[in-house]
Amino acid sequence: MSNFVESMDQDDKRRALLICAALAVVTFAAFDGVRNNDFVNYDDDLYVTDNVHVQEGLYARSISWAFTSFDASNWHPLTWISHIIDCVNFGPNPAGHHLVSVGFHIANVILLFLILKSATGAIWPSAFVAAVFGLHPLAVESVAWVAQRKSVLSTFFWFLTIAAYFRYSQKPGGLRYLIVVFLFAAGLLSKPTLVTLPFVMVLLDYWPLNRILRPQFSILHSLYEKLPLIVMSAALCVVTYTAQAKGNSVSDTITVPLIFRAENILVSYIKYIGMIFCPTSLSVLYPFDLNRLAVWKTGVCLLLLVLVSSLAIVLRRRFGWLFTGWFWYLGTLVPVIGLVQAGAQSMADRYMYLPGIGIYIIVAWCVFDLAEKFRPPKVIPTAAGVLILGVLLLTTRTQVGYWKDSLSLCKHALAVTKNNYIMHYNCGSAFRDLGQVDEAIEQYRQTLKINPVYAKAHNNLGCALRDKKQLDEAAAEFKLAIKIAPDYADAQNNYGVMLAEQGQHEEAISHFDAALKANPRLKDAMDNMLKAGIAGNKPDNVLEVLLSLQQKTPSYAELYYRAGVVYDAKGEAEKAVEQLEKGLTLADRQGNKELAAQIKEQLKRHQRRTAD
Repeated sequence: MSNFVESMDQDDKRRALLICAALAVVTFAAFDGVRNNDFVNYDDDLYVTDNVHVQEGLYARSISWAFTSFDASNWHPLTWISHIIDCVNFGPNPAGHHLVSVGFHIANVILLFLILKSATGAIWPSAFVAAVFGLHPLAVESVAWVAQRKSVLSTFFWFLTIAAYFRYSQKPGGLRYLIVVFLFAAGLLSKPTLVTLPFVMVLLDYWPLNRILRPQFSILHSLYEKLPLIVMSAALCVVTYTAQAKGNSVSDTITVPLIFRAENILVSYIKYIGMIFCPTSLSVLYPFDLNRLAVWKTGVCLLLLVLVSSLAIVLRRRFGWLFTGWFWYLGTLVPVIGLVQAGAQSMADRYMYLPGIGIYIIVAWCVFDLAEKFRPPKVIPTAAGVLILGVLLLTTRTQVGYWKDSLSLCKHALAVTKNNYIMHYNCGSAFRDLGQVDEAIEQYRQTLKINPVYAKAHNNLGCALRDKKQLDEAAAEFKLAIKIAPDYADAQNNYGVMLAEQGQHEEAISHFDAALKANPRLKDAMDNMLKAGIAGNKPDNVLEVLLSLQQKTPSYAELYYRAGVVYDAKGEAEKAVEQLEKGLTLADRQGNKELAAQIKEQLKRHQRRTAD
């Protein structure tokens, strides 16, 4: 990127640096409120607050986990490592995590400006595009949501890859191409949606690089040049689909029929453009509506998309920015537009973090060309630009405030959307965390009115009813959750706890067994099973479960530790020591110091009893 600045003359360089500084200041002014925001209960727990792998520190074991895990239904090892580093530096303090995301966003804004300025020579349209990208409320979700670090991190590598590609296009060479490949790989390791970047590079070859217009360089040449990157993208598509399928995040064609997806895709492409020009009523989740849309609505949307696409193709030689900007927008939305429906959302603000740039380019260069043609007084476009950016800044600051905490976020989402059962559920969880159990129960019941087969809501409603000592109702909710989702480990564990409290230890152990089969690393279920086994004098039942799990997950040290404790309680000293020593070996090998210390203490207690 330094090459871009060095290639400018002195006046250009000074102006560009001043614009970079101004972009950094106004972007921080829009997002500085995140310093006062907490983590939220929507995926932040999966990525940071309840993720033991992320919180344990930057060790070989945690890095290995980052590269082999499909947690959160994704494979993005660099994103995991980014969160691990934040936990090392900031611990549970959310301000540090938030400010790192703001830092990446500011870097992205500056990179976008320098890339456009270098490629087009048009300083003010480039600055305007970068400023809108930095200040638009649609960016808030990607920046203010800790769990969306993957968006700002992957975009950082997206822009670095484009910068390296521009350098390669000026003077092709093997080393320069390898740098492009390396940076692209880093982007893919941050978020899979970067799979569209090779195709965006082809668009950039048309405008602003104008490579495709050169003699002996065609679209086929451009595609062939990107072949290694396309192969990388295809491979990651397979990995991502596998990760999402394993996490049960991919909806089948019965749950979300293809006709509904097609209608939603057509309407969403137009809705997103509307959200760019009128960013009001933004929500962290827009629920998928399984009611058929009006035929006229989908027809109009299809017609608009065809007309604008045709216009962009016909006018591509005269208005290259229209061609590149429009197909940048259409193409970069493909991975998230709903062809493969992952999750309950029909749309998402975060999905516009990169695609929106295409529309910003069209608007900026259209206005620039009109100004060049009609030569209005400079004060008019300047005042209009300042007004637009000022409105965006203030709107973004307001939107950042909705991310203050889980309750604020959910209440706002419920205020601007309908039938949003996930936000009712999250709102109930936020109330329960605050000790407001009655309000939590009401929100869970609202969730189940909209979606009666949402197992998580039945489980959490059961927990809230248990808090109110309404045990029969609580048990009924746990049973419903298990009936809907037999592999739901938390529901099996919670129902097991209730059974154990009622003295039904053997049946409780069977539910802890089911919980551990679904999630062998659910330590609460292990601890609860040990307590039930001791209280009900059922150590053999507990051992049967633990030894069975050892066959399935032989490298999980916790299983050997707990089996050793049970054997010790039974008085089978030799088997206890054997299990504990196996667990200690695994814990030491994996760098799990806390568990190793627990096992050593258990061995010492055993030795003292033996000596006595």
